[in-house]
Amino acid sequence: MPEPKEKDAAELRKLVDELQRRTARNELEKENMRIMRGKLDMQLEFFKQIHRFSRLAFSVSDRSEFAALLTEGIVDIFQLETGAAFLIDVSGDRLHLAGACNLDADIAELPVRQEWLARPALFRFDRQSVVTESPPGEDSPFAGLDLAHAIYMTIFDNMRKPEGIILGGITNAGAAVYDFRPEAVGMPFLVYCRNMNGIYNNLIALDRAKAAVEAKTRFLSNLSHEIRTPMNAIIGMTQIAERNPDPNEMLKCIAQIGISSRHLLGLVNDVLDMSKIEEGKLALEKAPFSLEGILDNIVSSLHASAESKGISLLSDVRGTRGLSLLGDSMRLSQVLINFISNAIKFTDAGGAVTLRAEVLSRDPEKALLLFSVEDNGIGMSEEALSRIFNPFEQADSSTSRKYGGTGLGLSISRNIVELMDSSIHVESREGAGSAFSFRVWFDIDKSGGAAGAPAKESAAKDFTGRRILIVDDVEINREIIAALLEDTGVSFAYASNGQEAVDIFAASEPGRFDLILMDVQMPVMDGCEATRRIRALQRPDAKNLPILAMTANVFKEDMRMVIEAGMNGHIAKPIEYDAAIGVIEQAFLNG
Repeated sequence: MPEPKEKDAAELRKLVDELQRRTARNELEKENMRIMRGKLDMQLEFFKQIHRFSRLAFSVSDRSEFAALLTEGIVDIFQLETGAAFLIDVSGDRLHLAGACNLDADIAELPVRQEWLARPALFRFDRQSVVTESPPGEDSPFAGLDLAHAIYMTIFDNMRKPEGIILGGITNAGAAVYDFRPEAVGMPFLVYCRNMNGIYNNLIALDRAKAAVEAKTRFLSNLSHEIRTPMNAIIGMTQIAERNPDPNEMLKCIAQIGISSRHLLGLVNDVLDMSKIEEGKLALEKAPFSLEGILDNIVSSLHASAESKGISLLSDVRGTRGLSLLGDSMRLSQVLINFISNAIKFTDAGGAVTLRAEVLSRDPEKALLLFSVEDNGIGMSEEALSRIFNPFEQADSSTSRKYGGTGLGLSISRNIVELMDSSIHVESREGAGSAFSFRVWFDIDKSGGAAGAPAKESAAKDFTGRRILIVDDVEINREIIAALLEDTGVSFAYASNGQEAVDIFAASEPGRFDLILMDVQMPVMDGCEATRRIRALQRPDAKNLPILAMTANVFKEDMRMVIEAGMNGHIAKPIEYDAAIGVIEQAFLNG
C-alpha cells in the first residue's frame, strides 16, 4: 500500500493538472470571446456607418447625387478600393455607369453577356443575395476592371424588375494590402445595399410623382386651350348667325357649330374614358358587328379631315369581306380613329395615311386580325416613343402648341387594346413617319345579326298620335328634344323636375302618355326616384309605360342604376338625332 503522503501528492498532482486544463480552456474561451467581441464590434461599426450613410441618402435631391453617396459609402464602410453603381439598359446588353468612387471616370458603360444575366443567384428578387468573386469570371462585365476581388448585388425597381448593379472591388494592385474577407463583408453589404435600394426606389417614386404632377398640369393647360378653341367657334358662329340674315351664311355657321360641338364632345369623352381607366372601370362590350362596315365607316368619317390637309387617306383591307365578329366595335373604332387622326395631324400636305386590316388566321370559331395605321409624317425619336403612351403626355412639349391635343388618346387606346388581350407595337423614325399596329383575336359571329354597316340617312318617322312627357329641369333641353321630334307628329307635355312629373302622370287619365323621357339629375326629385314612384302607382299603365333616361351620365354604373330604378333604356346627352329616334321607336314597339 502506498504511503499516505504519496497518496496525497498524487491527488494534488491531479488537482493541479485539472486546474491547468481548466485555466487553458478558460484562456481559449477568453480568446474566442475576444475574437467574437472583435467581430461584433466590427459588425456594430459596419451597421453604425450603414445607418449614417442611409440617413445621408434621405437628404439627396436626385439620383446622380444618390449614386455618388452610395458608392462613397461602399468604399468608406467596407474599406474597399472602388465602389460603383450601374444601371441596366432596356435591351439588357449594357450596364451604364450611374455613379462611382475611385473608378475610372472614362468607363461609361460595360457590355453584358446574356449568360451572365441569366444567373439565378443575382437576378431573383425573392432570393436577393450578395455575390463575391475573386477575381470576377470571364463572363462577368467586371472582368475588364482589373479587380482581384468583386462584391456586388442587384437592385430592383418598385415593380421587382432588375434596375442595376451595386459593385464594390479591390484591384489587383491593392490585393496584397487589403484584407478582403467575404464572410465578414457579405451580410453588412447586403443590408447596406437593400437599404440604399429602398431609398433609391423612393427617389424613383418621387421623380415619377413630380413628372405626373407636371404632366397633369400641362394636360390641364392643354385641355383648357382645347376646350376654349371649339367653344370660341361655337360662340363666335352663334353671334355671326344672329347678325346675318342670309340663310346660306347661317347654314355655314350652323355646320361649323356642329363640327366644333362634336370636337368638344370628343374631349369630354376622352376625359371620362381616362377617369374610368384610372378607376379600373373601363370594360368592353361583346356584340355582333360587320368588320367591313366598321372599317368603311372609319375611313368615310375621316376622309374630309384628310382631304382638307391635302393628305391621301387609303385603306388596304384583306380577307374581311362579309366577316361578322363578336366584340366591342365602338372601342375598336375608337382606337383606329385615334391612330388615323394622329397620323393626319402629324403628316404634311402631299403625304399619305394608310389603314390596313388583314385576317392572319381563321377557324370556324375565331379569327386573328392585324390592324395597322401607317403614315409618312414627322415621325418620333426613341425618347419620344418611350413617353407617348403615358397619360397626359405627348411626344414633345411643343406638340400641343403646334398640333393641339390633350395627350390622352394613345393612353386610352393602349388600355383598350390591353383589354382585348393584345398590345400596341410602334415603329417610327424622325422625319420618316410612324406605324401603329396590334393583333387581336375575335370570336366569329354565327348569328347573322352583325351591325356596323355604313350609316344611312334616317327617314322621318311617323309617331302621329303618340304623346310624350318630357321631364328636364333645363328648359333648353326640353326645347331641343321637342324640336328634334317635331316632324314626327308626336305631341308633348313638360315637367321641370321629378316631383312634377309624378304629379302630372298621377293626374292624367290612364293611357294618356305613350312614353316618358326622364332626366336623371334634377332638383326637388331626381329621375330615378320619380320613376320608382310612378311604377308604384296602382294603375296598369304605370307598370308598362316606357320610361327612357335622358342623361349625360353614361358610365355603366349609371346605366345600371336607371334600369334598376325601373327605366327601360336611355338616350345619351348631347342628343344625336338618329340614335334618339331609334331608341324612341324601339320603346314604342316594345310598349
